[in-house]
Amino acid sequence: MKKLLCLSLALGILLALMAGCKDVNIGPEEPTTIFVEENDFMNAIDRLNPGGDVGLDVQAALEEAMRKGVTIPADEPPAQTMPAPMPTGVPIRAEDVYPLMERVRSIFDSGKYTLKARGSTPPSPGMPIGTTPITFAVDKGQSAFEAEFDWTNMMRAMAQPGSQEYTMARITGATMATYFGKKVRFVTKPEGSTILFLDQQTFMQMPTGEGAEAGEGILGAAGMGNMFGDMFKPDKNGTVTASKVTSDGKEYLCGEIKGGEGVLLYYYFLNSELKRIEMKVDNPETKKTETFVFEIDQLTDQVNPAMFSTAGFKPVSIDEMAQMGENGFGGLFGG
Repeated sequence: MKKLLCLSLALGILLALMAGCKDVNIGPEEPTTIFVEENDFMNAIDRLNPGGDVGLDVQAALEEAMRKGVTIPADEPPAQTMPAPMPTGVPIRAEDVYPLMERVRSIFDSGKYTLKARGSTPPSPGMPIGTTPITFAVDKGQSAFEAEFDWTNMMRAMAQPGSQEYTMARITGATMATYFGKKVRFVTKPEGSTILFLDQQTFMQMPTGEGAEAGEGILGAAGMGNMFGDMFKPDKNGTVTASKVTSDGKEYLCGEIKGGEGVLLYYYFLNSELKRIEMKVDNPETKKTETFVFEIDQLTDQVNPAMFSTAGFKPVSIDEMAQMGENGFGGLFGG
């Protein structure tokens, strides 16, 4: 369960960067983007809250966001849903899936692999249902976690629809997408951690040594390491239950095995290739079983060295990133 939280905790670093170092000044003070006309501003208000008014704080935030070139989508993105559950299968011999699961275990255990998947998380307080495209690579003590974030979906999950906070969340999500882009990569090496903003072609080195506890705890080698391998590799000594599952006209072989902390893992293979992993976790707070779904696009023992490289990216400092957040978000976080 702790490992699953790493995906959410990494986002906290971005928010922390926006909140700190408010007295730092970089670059020209005047924005280089176009200014919004009054009718454009009012149209944006109508889109966000049809037929009603928004508070002064929201108006100021929206005006500031638009003045700095942030585009508020005309249509609200639809809420995401979890992938459809796989149907119950017909029992088969466990020996029929042993070789397939052993291959998966050996890849995750090797310390060198690339995993491309679409991870879907169930709803929880303050967090949305979300399907996030991810790539995770490990090689020679290095690890890279790349994800494409739906900032609007994440932000609006923290507020009640129809409220002022919800309107502010939409502005915040659009602003985050503008300033950080959707694609972010976290790279950890023995000597330190780096965040790469792929859409902006910039990267930021996380601090090391004194004051680096946050970066090391979440993104450091100890914090990320072989995160997905540790979560997903089948227990070599575990008892496997196998079945044949038909879904959308395709026939899958499924291997079920119990992992650590009582987690149930389901591996679905199509034509001998791993296509889906489901994790069923008992949530002690809600007293319910939650299902995390990872639809596998690729699992290979090959790794592209570029996943760990900053070549072609422009370095930015933590102070610069904090100032970017301060300039870009204006009063959205009370600054």
